[in-house]
Amino acid sequence: MDFPKERHFNNTENQSANSQLIRNFICSIQSPQGPKPPLLKRLYYLLVHLSSNSPICYPRAGPDSTFWDIKIGRFGVWVPFGDISCLSDVLFKELSQAFKQFLSALHGIAASGDIGQASLHFDIQANAEQLNLLLRCCMVMLNLLVNDQYRLLRNGQILLDILGELCSLNLVQENEENIIGIEKVSREFTYKGNDCATSLTEDIIASLHFVEPVDPYLPFLCSLLEVFADELLVHEQLIEYFKLIDSGSSASRKLFMCHSSHGDIGNVIEIISTHFCLSFSDGKAFEIFPNGLFCLDRENFRAPELSLTASLVLLLNPLMISAPKFLHAHLISLVSETITIGMGLENMRPDVRLMDRYLSALERSVMLYVKHMSTLQMNDFPAGDEDYVLKSNKYGGNSHPSFESYIQPVTREKINNLISKLDNSWQLQLHDMFLTTKSDLATSSIAYIKESKHILDISFRDEITSILSCIILKAFSYEGYHTALHATGDKSPQDIYLLASILKLMSCSLLQTISCLMDNGNSGCLKTLTDFSSCKEYDSIVGIISCFRQFKVCLPVQMSLCGMMESHPAQHKESKLMLLHLSGLLSLSFSTGLDFLVKGCISTMISLMHLFVFEDGNLHALQFDYRSDSFSSGLRPDYWSMLQAIVGQKSSLTVASKFQKIQTLYLRSLLAF
Repeated sequence: MDFPKERHFNNTENQSANSQLIRNFICSIQSPQGPKPPLLKRLYYLLVHLSSNSPICYPRAGPDSTFWDIKIGRFGVWVPFGDISCLSDVLFKELSQAFKQFLSALHGIAASGDIGQASLHFDIQANAEQLNLLLRCCMVMLNLLVNDQYRLLRNGQILLDILGELCSLNLVQENEENIIGIEKVSREFTYKGNDCATSLTEDIIASLHFVEPVDPYLPFLCSLLEVFADELLVHEQLIEYFKLIDSGSSASRKLFMCHSSHGDIGNVIEIISTHFCLSFSDGKAFEIFPNGLFCLDRENFRAPELSLTASLVLLLNPLMISAPKFLHAHLISLVSETITIGMGLENMRPDVRLMDRYLSALERSVMLYVKHMSTLQMNDFPAGDEDYVLKSNKYGGNSHPSFESYIQPVTREKINNLISKLDNSWQLQLHDMFLTTKSDLATSSIAYIKESKHILDISFRDEITSILSCIILKAFSYEGYHTALHATGDKSPQDIYLLASILKLMSCSLLQTISCLMDNGNSGCLKTLTDFSSCKEYDSIVGIISCFRQFKVCLPVQMSLCGMMESHPAQHKESKLMLLHLSGLLSLSFSTGLDFLVKGCISTMISLMHLFVFEDGNLHALQFDYRSDSFSSGLRPDYWSMLQAIVGQKSSLTVASKFQKIQTLYLRSLLAF
């Protein structure tokens, strides 16, 4: 066999340069400053590159005969296995120390209860980032230790011990003594005037909650679990190593439940279940969770460590269908967060390379939506074609083991306790979720559109705001029916949460897909469908959303909207049907009074507006005449005044919008030459 780089071993200078690459990393890690995130990121990418290539055996090189060949610029560098072994020992030692320090600080806070004082001595954010990167490097390193079984098993056990610690954490939950309930308080008022006196009695039913602040370590513990899940799902061979080490472990508790089928994904289910339990181990999380079920530019947003690739592996697996609905909603929301990273940020262009993954997420969200809606009994909002509903219900099948068979009994008990706590606290929390008046809910809904302007292109920002405001107020005026969304039998908060999470996934995946299609490099000109001779991605979108034609159009708001869109019958056929369906769902969501569910519907409609823009380059098909009798009939007078203020406003933004459209047309004409 020919070895073109044999000269490396005959030249002492070159051989020294090869070894120096890894040794520089080792020296930096062992320095007094320790490994910093930029260094660990570079090392991680190097290790991923090495693990993607098979090692080369070269007997004439001496005792250390295994190498990895990597390219740096125009030159090739061979990394000897001895250097990899040394780096492995250093990395795993550093990881063990960092994790022990992290847990020690966590236990110190739990014991003292003084979060602020502990934070002075331990930088949570910096150390968590360093720990996550160390963990990633060590996990990828396992793939390079296949030829050294001793190190593979020893270092793999370190990773398994860390994962075991995370899975067995019992964090202090909300103290019941901190909840004070007042069943009923009565007081009398007497008002005396010149000629009469009036006595009134007021009854107050209230509960007072003293909830401890959210544990600052909780998100970082969750991020460690996300790193484990991400690396296991992206580098599938790691799962086999973990199973092997776990099966031979002397620990009394095995981490993974063994199954002959779904073995790979099944072993990550325990990690995701633990992530769910940790996320809601703080009582405050139940109050925060609903606000994360619709797309919004939140201040304290934490980008998940789970990649889009890994999260889709979980989402697309049939096992998740049998997961508890609350946990399923948590996972779907987590997947949505991976999709929305960077969405709407200035100068942040969509990653066109992820187009297929966005489409996969969109397809799954629609399938989940159809399946879930078929289980909700809404007499005024029939699911539609029974054959299609039956087809969607077969999604996931029944031939697979249940979700619960892949998790440990103690984890299952934790999940059940959390769900019971959710059900018990649902009624207590409803007063926070419901807005006081219908006008407040309508005002909040329109304000949400304006808060979402960061994801709207300036060219159509005003138009989208006006169109959706018209639809919102029309849907909100629909008071002929008061059907609440509920599952067969008793009302279920889990069903509501799951529905909202599916809408969020549908919204962000559709928006990112359309953003990729409309992106046109650095030309500053947005593409539309007319710029493509053929567009298979658009055809895929139309095929996915075509299922909305299976839903019946029968609610008053749908009939009214349908009549107003008759002026453009040949345009946006599938998009219009989806919009009609969402308008009906929005109307029913208003009847629940749940702000987060209403905003979930609006968020999906915002994304759909971008599809209308992509199809025609304008929104002419949705230019409603809000002064017409067909639109104004049934509209409350106060909503009419609100609508006139929105649609009739003349701001500098409107002028900028028109200028942007002229500029877009001009740029497109230049590109045509």
